[in-house]
Amino acid sequence: MRRGILLLSTVLIGLALVPVAMANKPEREPVPAPGDMVITDQCAFPVLGHIEGGEVDTTFFDKVGNPVKQIGRFPGQTLTVTNLESGDSMTVTDAGSFQARAESDGSLTVWITGHGPIDNAITGEPGIWYLDGGRVFLTIDADGNLTSVKLTGNLVNLCSQLAS
Repeated sequence: MRRGILLLSTVLIGLALVPVAMANKPEREPVPAPGDMVITDQCAFPVLGHIEGGEVDTTFFDKVGNPVKQIGRFPGQTLTVTNLESGDSMTVTDAGSFQARAESDGSLTVWITGHGPIDNAITGEPGIWYLDGGRVFLTIDADGNLTSVKLTGNLVNLCSQLAS
């Protein structure tokens, strides 16, 4: 009898812990490529941007269910940019990854690694910026302001590549 109660209590405790463990399980989400976009304010000419291939994001949560980390991967993704005035285009690999981590002070740290387009807020200059192998480490404060940027690797302005 005592052994049966011990077995039953072990099973009940195990079942009680399952929802907590499941709530902390990372979520994996495939994200399809966005639709084509015309970029009119970064180069001296309008540019059509086309991304081929999707993204896979994995989000991790703390014990109460708040997202605390996200990892994004872009397996086999490519970016094609076309100068809409000349018709010249080029395709570059966009097969990189990123990690974003929520910090206890409300800030966010982000690592971008590999190949892919980089936001103009990081460069501080107009253009369609492309990380051609390397790493970007940035910090965003709790109010959404970019507070630090560290870049290693080769950064290329695709506008100059399309202008020739």
